[in-house]
Amino acid sequence: MTGVTPAHDEPLIRNDETMRYRPLGKTGYMVSALAIGCMRLKDDPELNEKLISRAVDLGINYFETTRYYLGGTCQHRTAPGLKEKTAGVIVSGKERIGPDQTAYLFRKEIERQLDILGLDHFKFFQVGWFRWKMMEHLLKRGGVLDAIRRAQDEGLLKFVGFTGHDTPENFIRCIETGIFDCITVPYNMLNRTYEPVIKRAGELGVGVIAMCPVAGGLLGYPSQAIREAVAMDLPTPALALRFVLSNPDVSAACSGMNTLEMLEENVSTVREFDPEEATFAQICEGVDKLREKLGDQFCTACRYCADCPEGLEIWRLMEIWKNWKVFGLEEWARQALEGLSEEKQPARCSACGECEEKCPNDLPIRERLEELKALA
Repeated sequence: MTGVTPAHDEPLIRNDETMRYRPLGKTGYMVSALAIGCMRLKDDPELNEKLISRAVDLGINYFETTRYYLGGTCQHRTAPGLKEKTAGVIVSGKERIGPDQTAYLFRKEIERQLDILGLDHFKFFQVGWFRWKMMEHLLKRGGVLDAIRRAQDEGLLKFVGFTGHDTPENFIRCIETGIFDCITVPYNMLNRTYEPVIKRAGELGVGVIAMCPVAGGLLGYPSQAIREAVAMDLPTPALALRFVLSNPDVSAACSGMNTLEMLEENVSTVREFDPEEATFAQICEGVDKLREKLGDQFCTACRYCADCPEGLEIWRLMEIWKNWKVFGLEEWARQALEGLSEEKQPARCSACGECEEKCPNDLPIRERLEELKALA
């Protein structure tokens, strides 16, 4: 009889002097409250090796990767820093799903990613870019779930999760199937869309990895408005991490750190933040008050205004305006405008008013574009 590789049950590493830990749902794992999303690692092998190795020394035990990030180099950039440090560390893998995906192809991808990372098993593997309508591709005979279950039986992977973008209602349906041990969703002060999903996951014992806790770097910029609203005199990135980790149903905040300074600062923030003193309701109330400035006058990115005669991306400019005026992110807004091509600058607006006629939210678009012109 052919032997079966035993399950990998060693506990995750801990460094209680520098890091805090939380349950990863019902998996039995205690995961570091701060995780690293490796999709933002730089093209600097020496720096990446130092960063990942230092993160493990500081007690970080979760690293999110996939072969597809960074032009196919994400896992190659991650692996050197984990050399001889993979025991007791979660290095998640991720593979996409679709109508043509088979158990065989999914299994080959698991093996390929293990080989790149220098691992003999995944403690956690994700079905990536997932939505409810893909469930039939997951469940079909000879499909992805068959590959996952066999890999689990053989000890190639232990737990399974998913990540993607769908409606909160659909994601709740996904976790209520009982298939998944963990989910990864975007969550931060500026984007609380998946808060109902996170709450339901907590009720079901499903782990939650919160990606984009600093809103893709947006909350790395100073905002006096946010500090005043939440009544905390801290740098905006620290406030952003505190917000995410003050939610008791979040297992870890997964941040795309790519400098040693950023790593040390975030580790210090997490360590100094006592979840027993968390004021989630207070922070939510403060952020909600900022949002109330908009009333009903907010852009829903419906893109009905897409056919601007001047070729402007109105919805994008309205997002920049909102983050400047509501959340006080003036420096970010100015840099965002500087990053637009000349053809996309608000200065090209001819004030024709077509966008306002099409806008279902009756936004004063021309007025806001004039304000952006002055900022630029």
